[in-house]
Amino acid sequence: MSVTSQPTTFTDLFTDLMNRMKSETTTTAVSDRAKRYINMALHDFHIQHNWWWAERRGVVITQAPYKVGSVSVASATRTTLEGTNTLWNTTAVGMGTTFARALGKVKISGDDDVYIVSSVGSNTSITTVDRVTFKARVDSAASTYVHVYASYSYYEDEYALAPDFYRLMDLRTFSDQLNIPVIPSGQFYARYPRNSSATGTPQVCTIIEVGPASTVTLRPRVLFHPAPDKVITIPYRYQTTYLAVSSGGTGQVNLSADTDEPIVPLRYRHVLIPYAASVWYRDLKNDERSQESYSEYTDLVKRIAGDTNPQQDRPRLVPARMRFQPLTRLGSRRRFDTESKAFDEMRE
Repeated sequence: MSVTSQPTTFTDLFTDLMNRMKSETTTTAVSDRAKRYINMALHDFHIQHNWWWAERRGVVITQAPYKVGSVSVASATRTTLEGTNTLWNTTAVGMGTTFARALGKVKISGDDDVYIVSSVGSNTSITTVDRVTFKARVDSAASTYVHVYASYSYYEDEYALAPDFYRLMDLRTFSDQLNIPVIPSGQFYARYPRNSSATGTPQVCTIIEVGPASTVTLRPRVLFHPAPDKVITIPYRYQTTYLAVSSGGTGQVNLSADTDEPIVPLRYRHVLIPYAASVWYRDLKNDERSQESYSEYTDLVKRIAGDTNPQQDRPRLVPARMRFQPLTRLGSRRRFDTESKAFDEMRE
């Protein structure tokens, strides 16, 4: 980096921080600590605000319910649904997904319970998360479960969000195009404890985290009510967790390689340095210098938030004047009075 240019890469930011702290760069422990502080600054900076450069677009494509064939429960563990004339593991034409998938739901006719799919073994076999209690009865002579065939409905009300999803740009509305309000998960489950009463066009949703699976990475999903009754394309805007980009253009969570760059626009990247310095001074128990650096950081954040550009257009109050213009164009001197529930009255 030229001594007269704005810090651009991870190396530039690291060098700038080390120069500010007057620290040696030859000690590995110190270098690692400095790089960790820079990544902490990068993440905390994006927690505080929905910055326009971190906005991404995603799409959820819903799936229509599948009701072909019938199901029965015969296994001793009662976590396996056996299908007749079903095609659960077959890819739907033009969709690229199978008719049934993990985390989908099955509701059996005559049963109030809803069973979550753990895995799909074949066209005629589905494993559920919980035991199926539908018409559980035992043959007293053979001490085995008896096949009970019934109609069913497989449907999906939960859909995976983008792998880099952090939070919605608008925390109140999931999609601008379909106007689907977002409510807290506790309120959602209180209103729709089974969420199986009907299907249709989604009217409300909540965002949930299924939780880590084979890794610690969270799996965010959107939960709709009612469950979609057909294929619907639902676009949404969200804040990304990929806050860095490699030299090859690959998005990633942290800065790691020397040539990596934060997604923060070049003119704002120096904001990361005072934050990292404040944490460094804090760990050195130098509270005064830590507070000075943090004050510098907060001042920069305010200036960035106040920067003028189309993405940060401020709300404006625009009066609806069109209703008063027709009388003016006609040359009338009369204005609206309070008795007619209009604006006011003009006397001769």
